[in-house]
Amino acid sequence: MKLSVIIPAYNVEGHIGHTLESLAGQTSKEFETIVVDDGSTDGTGQAVQDFIDRGKLTNCRLIRTPNGGVSAARNKGVEEALGDYVMFLDGDDHVDPAMVESFVRAVEDGAPDIVCWKWLLVDENGKQIYDFYRDIRGLPEKMSGEDALRRILVERTMRIWTASAAYSKAMLEEGRVAYAAGCINGEDQEYTFKALARASNVVFIEKVLSFYLQRSTSISSVYNVKKFDYADAFKRAAEVMRGRPELEDVRDTLLSRHMLENYFYNLKTCLGSTGNVSIRALLQDIDKHYPRLNEEMRLVMKRQIKEHGRVNVQIRSFLIAPELYLALLGFRQAAIRIKAGIRSRLRHAAA
Repeated sequence: MKLSVIIPAYNVEGHIGHTLESLAGQTSKEFETIVVDDGSTDGTGQAVQDFIDRGKLTNCRLIRTPNGGVSAARNKGVEEALGDYVMFLDGDDHVDPAMVESFVRAVEDGAPDIVCWKWLLVDENGKQIYDFYRDIRGLPEKMSGEDALRRILVERTMRIWTASAAYSKAMLEEGRVAYAAGCINGEDQEYTFKALARASNVVFIEKVLSFYLQRSTSISSVYNVKKFDYADAFKRAAEVMRGRPELEDVRDTLLSRHMLENYFYNLKTCLGSTGNVSIRALLQDIDKHYPRLNEEMRLVMKRQIKEHGRVNVQIRSFLIAPELYLALLGFRQAAIRIKAGIRSRLRHAAA
């Protein structure tokens, strides 16, 4: 069997049917589906079983486990997988009908360690929100894992999302690549970076084959200090690159610019999710759960200024005073809303 599609599912009763429908409609049937119901408290497991019982998706298995988190559920799926390759699809995302067929063609002429493809971010109505590859052209069909890492982290001309890649199971086992149990943010990037660091050959498919659903209830839209799990995840990924001169620039970028960008992103989403927390309270919460992280990030900011001179204004404002950074963030968000309102009025006037 060529491919195992692993779906960790937790309380996605209203979405899992759409995900499974997208697999049932595949033009190639050279795959199996493994749904790991991660201790759902709603009807997710029953919805999956009903779908299986209706015979709409052949070669589909439902595994029920106590709630252990998405990382544990994905690792369980890999243990149970019979395919030569595994890919991960969340229970509210979906794939193009030609996804499996395109993957099968990509592995016909060899045995790449990783196959990846384009993807889109969509809303709950299926409307496109973001296309990372919109203005990117000329990516090679074949590259090394080292090249892919450099394109992702240093050049920023590639982005692999959890459900936009299939991994050789043999490569994962040989490299001991697994999801970090208990990590709730950054674990997907950690997994991808570790796998790419082990990969000799990567095939890129120049097609949009996966669709990432952005829901208002996702971790990115709520206050949760555990979002800062990402920092330890990135450090673990960096460890597998230690001592490899060919990955030195990739490792440095991961631990500096990429680490810092994710720090500010998670600050922003935590602060934007509630009006009841001050930036000082958030920083204290981070200090409580991740001692030294705030200080480490300040040192990275200072190093960025020293090495590059001109840096983004959010870094300078944060170093002056976190409250100044917050005020700048509020100003930018207000400007975005005003621009969006103007564009909306212009569209209505033109109509």
